[in-house]
Amino acid sequence: MAGLMSAPPVELNFASLMADIQRMFSTCFYRQLKAEGICLTRAQWRMIAIMKMKDGLTQSELADRLLMEKAPTGTLIDKLEDAGLVERRQDPTDRRVKRVFLTPATEPLLPMINDTALALTEESFRGISSEEQADLYRLLAQIRNNLKDLRAPLGDQPDSTPKEPPRG
Repeated sequence: MAGLMSAPPVELNFASLMADIQRMFSTCFYRQLKAEGICLTRAQWRMIAIMKMKDGLTQSELADRLLMEKAPTGTLIDKLEDAGLVERRQDPTDRRVKRVFLTPATEPLLPMINDTALALTEESFRGISSEEQADLYRLLAQIRNNLKDLRAPLGDQPDSTPKEPPRG
């Protein structure tokens, strides 16, 4: 295959490297938030960050943006609701739908979450020029878009369960 590098050791392959970076960033982020007195799991702060950009999403929309199934997303919403950070409200046009909104209790947390993320991002990029950072963001966005094109919605996955042979 022309143009492809020879395969690096497993611990350095793309998926492993990305997973390690994500896990280490999340761990550092959690620890720094905890030091500020904010005890949120990675999934909780990710949901809050998504809702900060677009409040009032449905559980299904949040699940899709978090790349999670609906049931665990519901549990996550329940926990944030119990903590007083989000609330479910009836959709004004469809009584079967509930939308999830941030509560005023999240307001004092948002600047600390944002500042912590920014500081950790800056530290993560130590020794990398601003041009290299811009290239990295551009390349990662392209990779994400390539993978997004490959990802069918969860309901559209082909059924991979083996079929029983006909009886008779």
